[in-house]
Amino acid sequence: MGESPKSERRRGVEIELSPRDPIAPAPINENLLRALRARGVDIGSSCGGRGTCGECRVRFLSRAPEPTAADREILGSSAIDAGWRLACAHEITGPTRIEVPAPPGELDHKASEGARVTSGADPMARRRLVRLDDASGRGRPILGELVGELGMPSWTSPSVLQTQADSAGARGAIATVIEGVDEVLDIRFEEAPVHGLAIDVGTTTLAVHVVDLDSGADLGSAAARNPQRQFGADVISRIAHVRRSNEEGLTELRDAVIAGLNELVARATEIAEVSSDSVYAASVVGNPTMLHLMLGVDPRGIDVSPYRPAFTERRRSRAGELGLAIHPRAIVETLPAVSAYVGADIVAGILATDLERLPGATLFLDVGTNGEVVLALDGLLLACSTAAGPAFEGASIVQGMPALTGAIESVRVKGDRIECVVIGGETPSGLCGTGLVSAVAELRGSGFIDETGRFADPGGPLCGRLEGEGARRRFRLSEGEEAVHLYQKDVREFQLAKAAIRAGIEILLRRAGRRSGELDHVLVAGAFSRRLSPQHLVETGFLPRIDPSRIDLVGNTASLGARRVLMDRGLNDDADSLAKRVDYVELSGLAEFTDAYIESMRLGDAP
Repeated sequence: MGESPKSERRRGVEIELSPRDPIAPAPINENLLRALRARGVDIGSSCGGRGTCGECRVRFLSRAPEPTAADREILGSSAIDAGWRLACAHEITGPTRIEVPAPPGELDHKASEGARVTSGADPMARRRLVRLDDASGRGRPILGELVGELGMPSWTSPSVLQTQADSAGARGAIATVIEGVDEVLDIRFEEAPVHGLAIDVGTTTLAVHVVDLDSGADLGSAAARNPQRQFGADVISRIAHVRRSNEEGLTELRDAVIAGLNELVARATEIAEVSSDSVYAASVVGNPTMLHLMLGVDPRGIDVSPYRPAFTERRRSRAGELGLAIHPRAIVETLPAVSAYVGADIVAGILATDLERLPGATLFLDVGTNGEVVLALDGLLLACSTAAGPAFEGASIVQGMPALTGAIESVRVKGDRIECVVIGGETPSGLCGTGLVSAVAELRGSGFIDETGRFADPGGPLCGRLEGEGARRRFRLSEGEEAVHLYQKDVREFQLAKAAIRAGIEILLRRAGRRSGELDHVLVAGAFSRRLSPQHLVETGFLPRIDPSRIDLVGNTASLGARRVLMDRGLNDDADSLAKRVDYVELSGLAEFTDAYIESMRLGDAP
């Protein structure tokens, strides 16, 4: 005889995962998404479990529950018939067997883009090799000998003094002295390397680069989705979580990002074949909310007028204080921010591109969940920030996904054929941000989308790919049982995101007294920019109508800027100066921004 429902509720019921190991039993009536997460399953939900993003889809291999309205809206009939459901929309009713798609955390290829040797003469931490003389300093502490004879900083910590105490009899050995700005960080009685980390704390993605602080070589990189996404896709929703849960919410967000970074540190140092204990410095960039949350600082001044963060200047901490799994005395320093919404990642981008030194009028865009725009005009720097939303990260798109294996990254309409470039050459399984941009551009150019963003039927052999009606109207991009489609909703998401960025561009140009045709150069940054087509950016009205040859796709400049600072501590002073020089334009409440936003919704050249 089977157990009673009351017994099952008390002991929990089995959830068998395919193709993974079983997880701990979960109680009856617990939400499936929360149950999976609580048991260590990496599953996305950038909408915070509200049933709108579609990231938490799972497939029931045993009897599937009845589909909810959210299932029908997001997944569609074919996926529902195949057993797919949204985990956030269902409770556990009994033992079940489900398939959870592979986690979207393997973004190492994105982190490794642009890996290079970064020059610098004065890194944040450096080493000195010293051979200790058997004959000198008898009866004198080794640290005292080093201080007296090498002119080293006299201040040091009890942990370094303990290293000295543990080193009795080390005379005649090689000592590696690790120095920070004005202190001894460590003494190793061997020839030891010294490494640093460049860390990019993005709203959607975390990235870690291991750098050899002697040579400047990038030794290994790793990236993953920011685990804070379970609390919401954007900074506003994460601050709202702190508002709801106060200190507990702040701790949850801080612990989530530190845990995510520590996983990446472990992976990146393994790739680099170095010990995490040899990392003595970290340069950190990110938007102000992400840096507040990483440091455990309340961000609640950021989301309400007058939009005042607790800090914008550089912050220095110890890795041990933060719980970052490198040498506990390692220096961890964030770059300065400009304002509540133009952060250290943008200052790092300005440094990486030498933006303020470029002649003429240059536009710098960092495209992600937030869209930051900087206009450099013969040394003058104007900046603004717009809420682009997660569409360019692959979220909020019906079949959206990060730029991982299986994602359509580029679409081309060629006569009666649709050609899709898929990352990894695999069968397409979703649409990433660049795939969204190119799909909209190509279908607009071939008449399947009009200038208002609505699907149209221009006739011809490809018209059979148009399916559905109204809000469920879609265009089939790929073939097969699990075909990937561009939905009407996806086109709207693109329009909303690009209109926000384009409107910000127009406001800055007006403030500078320039027209878009007078731009000399455009730099498009962000982890996904490498796969974009400048022609598509112009054709959709994402960028003003300028010659595409004047558009450079510069990749992840935030990480590059962090690496430059890591290798040249003097650039910290440059970063401070830059952050103070940028003239920030607050767009909220500006009637002209609202007007420009509405005008920029059109697909094609806007204001």
